[in-house]
Amino acid sequence: MNIEALDRSAIIEAVTAEVIKRLGQSPSNDATVPKKLAVLLAVEPVPELEGLLGQNFEVRYYDESLRDCDVLIIPKLCLQLLSNLANGISAGQRERFILTMLLKGRRVVALEEGLLYRKYKSTAPVLLYKQFDEYSDKLSSFGIRMVKTAKLLTACLEDGRADDASPSSSAIEHAIALPQPELLTLTSKVVTESQLKKYRLQHRKEIGIDRHSIITPLAQDYLRMQQIRVHRT
Repeated sequence: MNIEALDRSAIIEAVTAEVIKRLGQSPSNDATVPKKLAVLLAVEPVPELEGLLGQNFEVRYYDESLRDCDVLIIPKLCLQLLSNLANGISAGQRERFILTMLLKGRRVVALEEGLLYRKYKSTAPVLLYKQFDEYSDKLSSFGIRMVKTAKLLTACLEDGRADDASPSSSAIEHAIALPQPELLTLTSKVVTESQLKKYRLQHRKEIGIDRHSIITPLAQDYLRMQQIRVHRT
């Protein structure tokens, strides 16, 4: 009897140990959640951005085999790429991929430090430089977030991509809706933060913005923070 009891005890102990072992392994296996895919549109490796995003995203570099992603990061916007995107021109695979991601409502983020035209500010003809400024503003109105590198991760992790891709993000340029039935519509070519603050003083929670108007990044941020609904007209 004692031998049987010892054998039974040994079997129970062995089974218990195996169960505990497997239970200890299962959380790490079951809790593995696939990371969202962040694509860097860069020809050369950018270790700084890889390190910045690696904790939260699966980071890949763009290649022509890619068809989709969760977040697209554009470290550099050369003159040609900036001009093509602003005019909706799909001259190559890069432009086509960016425009497709915008049409799909994906988050697209560009680094302000990567706007290469800005390094010519001191030498460029005023009207030419202004033209590229307008291209940059136009990309913002399309839903491309322009941020500094220090704020890249925050921009990529923000919830509510639909807010940036939906009419309210584009509408962040020219529309503030009144609490009354009548909707105030802004029709200026560029909607700025200072304009919006003026109407916010009148306690408006909605605004109408002309569909051709450009909403500056600061104005977009202001509309988001104040939770002002935008209607494109």
